[in-house]
Amino acid sequence: MQLSKVFTILKKSNPKANTELIKKAYDFAKLHHADQRRDSGEPYIQHPLHVALILAELNLDEESIAAALLHDLVEDTKVSVADIKKEFNADIAGIVEGLTKISKIQIPDNETRSAENIRKVIMSSARDIRVIFVKLADKLHNLRTLSSLREERRKRFAREAMDVYAPIAYKLGLHSIKSEMEDLAFAQIEPMIFRDINEKLRKNMQHRGREIEQIQLNLAKELEKNSIKPLKIFGRPKHIYSIYKKMQKKGCCFENVYDQVALRVIVKAVKECYEVMGIVHNLWKPIPEEFDDYIAMPKSNMYQSLHTAVMIEGQPVEIQIRTDEMDKVAEGGIAAHWKYKGVYGDRKFDSKLDWLKQILQWQKEMRDSKEFMEMLHVDFFEDEIYAFTPKGDSVSLPNGSCVIDFAYAVHSGVGDQCIGSKVNGKFVPLRTQLKNGDQVEILTSRLQKPSRDWLKFVVTSKARSKIRQKIKETDKIPVKAPGRLVQEKKELEDCIIDVEGINNPKIRIAKCCHPLPGEPILAIVTKTGRTAIHKLGCHNLKKFAKVRKAKHAASWIDVSGITIEVKVDAVNRTGLFAEILNTLVSIQTQIKSANAKAIHNDMVECSFTIESKGLSHLQDMVRRIKRIKDVSNVYIGEIER
Repeated sequence: MQLSKVFTILKKSNPKANTELIKKAYDFAKLHHADQRRDSGEPYIQHPLHVALILAELNLDEESIAAALLHDLVEDTKVSVADIKKEFNADIAGIVEGLTKISKIQIPDNETRSAENIRKVIMSSARDIRVIFVKLADKLHNLRTLSSLREERRKRFAREAMDVYAPIAYKLGLHSIKSEMEDLAFAQIEPMIFRDINEKLRKNMQHRGREIEQIQLNLAKELEKNSIKPLKIFGRPKHIYSIYKKMQKKGCCFENVYDQVALRVIVKAVKECYEVMGIVHNLWKPIPEEFDDYIAMPKSNMYQSLHTAVMIEGQPVEIQIRTDEMDKVAEGGIAAHWKYKGVYGDRKFDSKLDWLKQILQWQKEMRDSKEFMEMLHVDFFEDEIYAFTPKGDSVSLPNGSCVIDFAYAVHSGVGDQCIGSKVNGKFVPLRTQLKNGDQVEILTSRLQKPSRDWLKFVVTSKARSKIRQKIKETDKIPVKAPGRLVQEKKELEDCIIDVEGINNPKIRIAKCCHPLPGEPILAIVTKTGRTAIHKLGCHNLKKFAKVRKAKHAASWIDVSGITIEVKVDAVNRTGLFAEILNTLVSIQTQIKSANAKAIHNDMVECSFTIESKGLSHLQDMVRRIKRIKDVSNVYIGEIER
């Protein structure tokens, strides 16, 4: 390949590009790589030349392309970073230095090496994002030219690309690089499966080629009737690895993956995207639950498009609708509207790269490389869901995220103090997995602390990292000797009835007459020491007529408007806490705080600080809670009068 091809591509997007800088870099690299050849036998200069071409296709700047041409010099020749800085400039030298540090990693363990690779890539890219662009282009060309390597090395390169570099490309929105990397790597990792899907896809495209062409013509005519002139309408087959993932996810064969081909419609404006969608749905029958609006809710990597699937002559067809700008971003991601912050100081651009710093923080907090890689893949995973706060703000989460993940995504403090949640207006357990479009309300308490059990079901790196951090902080706090006795749990009756002449009576309501709050009552001390409360006039009071010491005047205490702590002992199970909260809310109980803690074996103590509405309200509340499955007892804790 000749340098002129790079210039041809570059000038399409930047007619005023500084080709002299690139020519100088090419000549410099060609001179110092002159005696070197690749494993395939071709001159070594062809590798940096192809890397430069990939970057030109991504519309990157002249310095990036120059750095691509020079990127292997420090590692493979006697040229130093200082030489490059002197011959070119500090920015180009900085990119090359960042790439050289990555390449020098020599760690035998694959997972540890991958984790260290990511750390090096991100550390270098935090200073200049162009390091990642060049590195991805470098890895992509290496994947394209693996045939001359031994099988063991081919598979190692492929696995690293699949596990590390393709996910990074996805996170940056570099769909074209990500998809090609995955297909090339998949061909090495599972060659037989790759060939099988590839052959079936080729035959299917031959079979459906004319059908797709006719669909394009029919849609174009319908759009013309509605005065819409699309820039492009074309069909393209899905990438082989994405079809394989769909087969794995749905547990189906190739023939049952309906979206093997996607029809793409490119228009000028956002308004036209929705107009085209309406026309498509009028023209063909849409498939339920196969509509996604990534324009209103862009993916975290800036991807925007409308997706739908319709039935055409008994065959399902996926249709994607987007503007020309969205299409460029979909293929080139962050590189499609790249601005180097050292030159322009683009804060909006910088905010898109906050995840780089977050990954470095996660790795500092984790010593286990395997765990770090697993967490990284969750956050980089392609499938995303969008849940909403009560105010309508959208929160992007990896598929499989639960309520706790959502809480931490909103704010670390919200996650730390999460005690319960409502999803679509209903109380649910904290481990509940969220679905696309769920509206989530998080209930918090300043008394709450993250539980070690949360680590069993959270999936996001932020949630896991923050929970570990809080648990570590809590473990460091020395346990002080209690300044007073452990607070006693009391039955409700002990707290709402005043018995004259007896301190801390053990009260029970007599079942023979069952006095209600407000009715005249009398207390009788039984042989067992319990204090029975009878209604005045109860026939059983005649038995105690001659025993004066057994009788005590008693009255109901007014508890309206006071703050009461209610404690519930129960067998710990999924959904218990949410059921109790739901019960309290169902009788219009004002909850000030809530908490739960394990006490022994499988038992849990749930505490709720509420505002009482009166005696009847409290009795109704206790009665309802006792009916809940696995609740063993309900007590009253502190009362603030």
